[in-house]
Amino acid sequence: MKAEKEKLPLDQIVLGNCKSLLSNLPDECVDLIVSSPPYNLGKEYEAKQALNKYLEEQTFILQECSRILKKTGSLFWQVGAFADKGTIIPLDIRFFPILESCGLIPRNRIIWARQHGLHAQKKFSCRHETILWFTKTDDYIFNLDAIRVPQKYQNKKHYRGERKGELSCNPDGKNPGDIWLFRNVKHNHEEQTIHPCQFPEDLVARIVLATTLKDDLVFDPYMGTGTVAIVAKDYGRHFMGTEIDPAYHEVALRRLSGEPDENGCFPNLKTLRDYVERTSQPVEKFKFDVQVGEKPSERSKAKIYPEEYHLQEMQERLLYEETAFAAILRNEDIPIDPQLNGNGKKSSSKNISVQMEIKF
Repeated sequence: MKAEKEKLPLDQIVLGNCKSLLSNLPDECVDLIVSSPPYNLGKEYEAKQALNKYLEEQTFILQECSRILKKTGSLFWQVGAFADKGTIIPLDIRFFPILESCGLIPRNRIIWARQHGLHAQKKFSCRHETILWFTKTDDYIFNLDAIRVPQKYQNKKHYRGERKGELSCNPDGKNPGDIWLFRNVKHNHEEQTIHPCQFPEDLVARIVLATTLKDDLVFDPYMGTGTVAIVAKDYGRHFMGTEIDPAYHEVALRRLSGEPDENGCFPNLKTLRDYVERTSQPVEKFKFDVQVGEKPSERSKAKIYPEEYHLQEMQERLLYEETAFAAILRNEDIPIDPQLNGNGKKSSSKNISVQMEIKF
């Protein structure tokens, strides 16, 4: 097995089309595949033809991915939706039969939710994307202990029976479930690079830790700016993949090196902060690609929240929206939003009622 691995482009991101690399990889050589395929159809086809062509190409890629996946392996495929003239097709619906036709077995349909996104006027605004998890066989790796999150009621105990007084839940935590709320990598996120649609590193870490072991091989045919490679490296896994865009490929290599370029610039704020913490150099000596302010900030001054925080924040927001809507229907006073205008400043319920009545 070690000899076979040595023949692979381990810990490399190949510049080029993924079809080329896939066709040269041996059967069952990869432990995990994580990716988000690009959805750029161009304007050379009508919408329906473009979608069909895209799905045909994806079918070939997924057949190859299935071929190179080990029997204990997993595939996570993150997709959005195809929109055309007001209609919408959730792509996971189209991908599901393709993945099954490749001999893969469905395990989860994960909803990656977020509070913000594009606003719609004639339909409900989209606030989620989908991650499909399929395995090669029933004998797959799943390390629940590596990804547990805190229990909702951490001190709840049995109140009767032989286990009376003992904790009624696992003290190490619970299964995260299939609704994930990792913050989208946009402005003010330290991982942001020039790529418009990045995976958050924590999201990929959950997948990698749950479905691989140390020294396993993680593959991403659409590496972008290298998030899957970064996470695999950070957690002692090997990585391999391709990226067709030279600009993204160059950023991915810079992230992996962890060093500044000749101009003292880093691909993102996270890489810069990691470097100054490692070398004890002053943060103001450097800059990063998407920097807006005069100088980068130190990590100690940053507000970095875990997924549980964003999940709680979204639950509170959704509860407020539903409570406010119910109050409007019943001509009751609308509760005050504790985060009104995003600054936490409260306003009178009278003012809120006027705003809501206009919209209603």
